[in-house]
Amino acid sequence: MSPMMAMDDGPSSPRITDYKKEGVVAMVKARGGWLTVFFVGLVLAAVVVERFEDLLTREVELSYFVPLLIGHGGNTGSQSVATVIRAVALKQISPRDMLSVLVKEAVAGVIMGAFLGLLVFSFALVWDGISPMVGLVVAVSLPLVSLWANLLGGLFPLLAVWMGYNPAVTSAPLMTTVVDSSGLVIYFLTARALMPKFAEVAGEGALS
Repeated sequence: MSPMMAMDDGPSSPRITDYKKEGVVAMVKARGGWLTVFFVGLVLAAVVVERFEDLLTREVELSYFVPLLIGHGGNTGSQSVATVIRAVALKQISPRDMLSVLVKEAVAGVIMGAFLGLLVFSFALVWDGISPMVGLVVAVSLPLVSLWANLLGGLFPLLAVWMGYNPAVTSAPLMTTVVDSSGLVIYFLTARALMPKFAEVAGEGALS
């Protein structure tokens, strides 16, 4: 038994079965419920896009970066999940260390997101196909999405262990499902907040 499966820091230890002895039906039962939950969560991403359809209609360039925001949130969150699961397996951390883990992951997420956001904004300044306004929105959104994804990536594995679930089965898909829809909300709300201000400043500059 691996160190992670032997640890007992919550109400119950993770329920582990022998893969060689587990039948296909049992496997489907174990995974099917979670996959249904994840599927419903992914549908929410489409609902989010529909809710902000008016914004995307006015600012089509925002749609160019939707795959980037979704992909980045999933990637950075998955890295966080993998790092935390490994640390739990090696008994370096436990659910009792949740606060320190979340703070560490949040800071790392902001730093990485800010660096990538700066790259996108710099790219927007030299590429005619993307306006600096949209580049700024993406540059601000990336650190926020990274912060959120890393927080969830650190939280879900520790919660799974504490609740007695296998974090390897639930954490990464659940994190990706939540980040896909909530990351888009962060992106579109950032656009709604910044774009009018940017346009106002640009208008004042043109008049002066």
